Amino acid sequence: MQRCLIWYFHRWVWNLVSGTGAESVLDVGCGEGFTIERLLAADGHLPMQGLDFDWPALVRAKESHPDVFFQMGDIRRLPYVRESFDLVLCLEVLEHLVEPLAALDELRRVSGRHCLISVPNEPWFMVSNLLRGKNVRAWGNDPEHVQHWTAGRFLAMLGEYFTVERVVYPFPWVLALCRK
Repeated sequence: MQRCLIWYFHRWVWNLVSGTGAESVLDVGCGEGFTIERLLAADGHLPMQGLDFDWPALVRAKESHPDVFFQMGDIRRLPYVRESFDLVLCLEVLEHLVEPLAALDELRRVSGRHCLISVPNEPWFMVSNLLRGKNVRAWGNDPEHVQHWTAGRFLAMLGEYFTVERVVYPFPWVLALCRK
């Protein structure tokens, strides 16, 4: 079931990415490169880069995608000049940050046009964890998540930084395509 939900999530990511006409894409918080892998499978010519703070994850990403440039960095101080990328992805990252607003400042700074941002849609994310028996003692709460947003609160926060163009709700997430 989890694989099906993740497949559906990535299908929406591709639908939104393909509609931007982006010619340069940065995946901030790329981890092992799963989103990059799915986007390249859909369009092998999409120029992508990945950034994460987790060195072992970046090593695995580079092993899987030797033609993609991966860089270690901090989302609060991205190592790029203003408007470096047409599209900046930040998928399933903000909920792990103590200071998500500093990250939004940086995402906006390095984006030339669009940002695609997702977070778990609470309380549905916790409910889905409970239904599959994950994190039961914590009522479905992922111990690595320090932020918890309903869709409304998340979109209100994004509205302080961007114009939210399109929102989709691939259960149990909320995914927002934003314009600078």
